[in-house]
Amino acid sequence: MATIAILIGTQAGARLLAAASEREAALSAEAFLLRLPIRTLPAPLWVQCADPAVSGRLTGYLNALQAEQVRERDART
Repeated sequence: MATIAILIGTQAGARLLAAASEREAALSAEAFLLRLPIRTLPAPLWVQCADPAVSGRLTGYLNALQAEQVRERDART
């Protein structure tokens, strides 16, 4: 049973990821974000979970991951 849902917006539409654990959610969302074209970052995302601390950690982690990707992209141009 999924306890964490992450919705990631892309140019092609929204992608909904579901996971039973915080680690699984982080890994699947990270893998998805790293496959997106770098020019499309940062992608909007929403984390839904019964535990606000988990939602906050995942949101912060995934936003920081995207910010790092954007900084690397901008440093190359």
